Amino acid sequence: MTSIANSTIGIELINDKNWMGGTLYLKNLVMILSQLPPSERPKIKLFGSLAMINELEKEMERRRDTNLRFWADKLFKFFKKNKLCYKDYDIDVIYPGFGSVKGTHKLLRWIPDFQHKHYPDLFTDEELQRREFAIKEIVESGESVVLSSKTAAHDLKIFFPNSLAKVNVWRFCSFIDWPEWQSQIIQKYQIPDKFLYLPNQFWAHKNHLTVLKALSFLKKKGVVIPLVCTGAQSDRRNKMYFSKILDFIEKEQLTGQVYLLGLIPRNDQIGIFRKAAAVIQPSCFEGWSTVVEDTRAIGRPIFISDIPVHKEQAPPKAIYFSPLSDSILADLLYDHWPSLCPGPDFLSEQSARNEMNQRIRSTALEFCRIIENTI
Repeated sequence: MTSIANSTIGIELINDKNWMGGTLYLKNLVMILSQLPPSERPKIKLFGSLAMINELEKEMERRRDTNLRFWADKLFKFFKKNKLCYKDYDIDVIYPGFGSVKGTHKLLRWIPDFQHKHYPDLFTDEELQRREFAIKEIVESGESVVLSSKTAAHDLKIFFPNSLAKVNVWRFCSFIDWPEWQSQIIQKYQIPDKFLYLPNQFWAHKNHLTVLKALSFLKKKGVVIPLVCTGAQSDRRNKMYFSKILDFIEKEQLTGQVYLLGLIPRNDQIGIFRKAAAVIQPSCFEGWSTVVEDTRAIGRPIFISDIPVHKEQAPPKAIYFSPLSDSILADLLYDHWPSLCPGPDFLSEQSARNEMNQRIRSTALEFCRIIENTI
């Protein structure tokens, strides 16, 4: 078998504010691999937008980690509109294969999830056809493919029983930067000292309404729980969704307790994670939830929908609820909220950080094993 240190992988970064999960996924992959010693990692060539690569470099420089710059070649290539052939770059494997064409290199493809099969009503006919075509192309080619969970691997068997793809399950983890604690995060965003944090972009399947309905019910019982939301405030597949959220907040008189911050810098988001009394992830569907992995890495409690992939992730300090039942969620919040305390909890954070460092190494080595097998 080829030594991983003698292999070269091209990683295609993306920079899509409408899909922060995918953007963070690939960024985290690069940063996770950078933590391995040279003898245990492949050489890396980065492809993508100049803005994305510059952002990644700045983050590594801020951490005073020059490891990335010594082993990753910067190749400023745009692949959003045009397929690229990487034969001139001496690459063994391209991942995730969104913008590449077949060449002398191998393609390691990534299928994030099968959401269009579970919730087809959230997609246009054109999007459904495009997703179906792209996945069929992968599963019929016999290429190696990465899935983010056993749940997704099960979906592949159900929806594409004749698949020829070589399936690899790779559960990504979060790589959290730990800046010095900044207590002024509360003043910067004018949020209360104790709050529930919902860090999801405003897409319909992210299910903000269930949380808002639970908060409305509790308010009528005299229990007011502040909710802080971050994330893009638009859904390209449902342009009226955010307006629907705003209308509900106004109708139920929740304006004074719901804080909509939009997209904020990653460091600020980490600060809000650390300060939150608890995180809430009400999503109806995920491939592998970045919110859950961030919460695990920071060591906060989480109210989490009981969908299969969340149970597979099984974060510590989890309180499960049905994403379709605002009444069950309201009861859980009513029971647990009084005993929850605002962060940061430095003892819990240290334990979570130690676990994160172990997960980073094991996750990086597992990805390298997939690269070796693909070659």
